[in-house]
Amino acid sequence: MVSVVALLAAVVAAGAALLATTPAAEALPLFARQTGQPCGNCHTDVLGLTPFGRRFKLGGYTLGGGPFRKTLFPIPPSGKVFATVGDLDSVLVPGNASKDAVAELRSYADTVGPGEQGRSQPKGGAQQAIEKSFAAVQPQADEERGWFPPVAAMVIAGYTRTQAPDSNWTSGVNHWNANDNVGLAQASLFAGGAMSDNVGVFAQLTYGFPAIADATGRWSWDNVDIRYAGTGQIGDTDVLFGITAHNNPTVQDVWNTAPAWTHPYFTTQLGFTGPTTTTVIDGQYGQRVGGLGGYLFINDQLYLEATGYKTLGVAAATRLGADPLGSLGQIAGVAPYGRIALEQRFGDHNLMVGGFASRFEIAPWSVAGVPVPFDLTGNPADAPYALTNKYTDFGVDTQYQYRGDDYWVIWKAAYIREEQRYDAGYVGAATPANLTNALNTLRVSSTVAIGGDNRVVATGQYFRTWGSPDAGLYGPTATDPNWGTVPDTTGFMAELAYLPFGTGKAPYWPWFNTRVGAQYFYYTKFNGDTLTPHDKNTFILYSTILF
Repeated sequence: MVSVVALLAAVVAAGAALLATTPAAEALPLFARQTGQPCGNCHTDVLGLTPFGRRFKLGGYTLGGGPFRKTLFPIPPSGKVFATVGDLDSVLVPGNASKDAVAELRSYADTVGPGEQGRSQPKGGAQQAIEKSFAAVQPQADEERGWFPPVAAMVIAGYTRTQAPDSNWTSGVNHWNANDNVGLAQASLFAGGAMSDNVGVFAQLTYGFPAIADATGRWSWDNVDIRYAGTGQIGDTDVLFGITAHNNPTVQDVWNTAPAWTHPYFTTQLGFTGPTTTTVIDGQYGQRVGGLGGYLFINDQLYLEATGYKTLGVAAATRLGADPLGSLGQIAGVAPYGRIALEQRFGDHNLMVGGFASRFEIAPWSVAGVPVPFDLTGNPADAPYALTNKYTDFGVDTQYQYRGDDYWVIWKAAYIREEQRYDAGYVGAATPANLTNALNTLRVSSTVAIGGDNRVVATGQYFRTWGSPDAGLYGPTATDPNWGTVPDTTGFMAELAYLPFGTGKAPYWPWFNTRVGAQYFYYTKFNGDTLTPHDKNTFILYSTILF
């Protein structure tokens, strides 16, 4: 542990990149300890999931097989023979590995295809890899192994530079400079993993260090996903089913095209890392809602989900560190969300096409800029908050993954269109000029991960947001006089990352993981500004350490 702390101090002192918040962590040591699997078996790149990684998440984070017992108290063997991710550790415990169970396991291995467990394999190698990975780590019955608390920690630090100094900078605020900043950005604590054979948790608590415009940093709850998962059959068709309770729309998704999991995986406090105007489904209610939904994954191909979201109360959100007034307002009733995805494997190729939709009816927080919750007294007659603004989002997405000899190639695209109707007549302190508007978001990216352990990862992304002109919502500001009356932003992102420990085991594995990398954001238009968009170009050099 002393050497880990020394390494952390050295990376922070070198200042590898100043980052704000991330959607979630890279491959977590707590999951590596629970499953006994190196990170490259589940991940193509940080948050990018392999087909095996998707099954681990859909199975409720319950897969065991590591050097420790996965739950505080031993779980008796279930006797199940359908070898899904949630069942593999049970069917392979000595004395419970029936011939039928092993046959199912081999069938699943052949279905997922060669090489899917991390390193490239000869034909049929996936079967050998799965059997070796899960059988070899079960030397004892479950009750004979010790238990270790399923926790982990992460620190992010580094250097950020924009092409022009930040116009919001004030000398001496939070010790930042107008440009060329080095320091810590985020510290997170994680807990989770299997609670039983069917229930698992992913939970994150984050301290965000202050940015230029923030007075202080603060602790807050970050992404949380609690799942119940099981398996069964409809006729002769295998079905994985589950229930998810979470606090960020689309954080429950298993494809890296959904808004909560798309590039960039890391962002900076002080730079410009994408459009400032986003659709409602694209992160505006992260950590400010409670969501409850159910899903089916039919025959390892068709995914169906229905979820509802409700905003947290003002007091609850405040106690959890999620500023309630940072959102558009309170959701009236329950906001529905639906998801469909069809995934198909063709040997080493994996293709997904899907779509999602949501509708948010929102009572805005303020009248004339004065924050007033619409349910302050619970009596709608107390204030003119009966009218709501409506945001209807439709999205289509696709993801292609190819597993070659010691490399991955991934291509992703997602498009979201949002229809807006401002029946309330205002959005915060702004008054829309139009009754209805539209907003569009497009992201297209390609990633190549080279090395049997995904050691070097290169990513390129094109992003664009555009929408209806509205002088009441968009327009020049004191710090950005070239801002137009449209929410249009167009740019490119390039990233090169180095992951020392992917499929290979790190020092202190499975106790330690790290990543270093560089990003560059280039803008051809920013909030409608075509005169000086390059001022927002941002370079980031970063490092993350998990332990």
